[in-house]
Amino acid sequence: MNVNIYIETAYSGPAKRRMAGAWLVEYLSKSGKPVTRGGLLYADITTENEMALLLLKHALSILTRTCCVRVFTGCIHILNTMHNHWLWQWQENGWKNAKGKTVGNAFMWKQCAALLERHVAEWTDEAHSYRQCMRGRIRKEMERDHKLKSPENYLVVEVPEWNTGREKRRHEEKGTESI
Repeated sequence: MNVNIYIETAYSGPAKRRMAGAWLVEYLSKSGKPVTRGGLLYADITTENEMALLLLKHALSILTRTCCVRVFTGCIHILNTMHNHWLWQWQENGWKNAKGKTVGNAFMWKQCAALLERHVAEWTDEAHSYRQCMRGRIRKEMERDHKLKSPENYLVVEVPEWNTGREKRRHEEKGTESI
């Protein structure tokens, strides 16, 4: 099965700040109809890399069978890591980088690596048709004051219109079809 994953964040760069991000998974059902699933995450204090990794983890976690995955992201850190095969080198080196230092966000990278193990993945920063919609929803989320109990917490925001095929998902929960 071919699956596209789209990752968008409010900001780029390493600065810690208030941020929201969106993830969207798209695939074709057995009948050939496009199905999407997605959501938003919000945090009072995070970096682009942390947010993008969390979004990726959420997107990958819904895949229940082996897929060919194409990940669209503007996160340079993720793109460089995957294009240069650093993730697999870090695993072999006990989560140390080439300079012998512990990899930043190692815990999240480990989670993503575990979720990626059974998939064939391709990584790109190409433009996609969901970008404007996702960025618009991220902007709306950034305008809200969520008042999280702890600045390190993340809030998962449901986006019902991004989760198509609701009746199909009820069947999936019964085990008749899944991604």
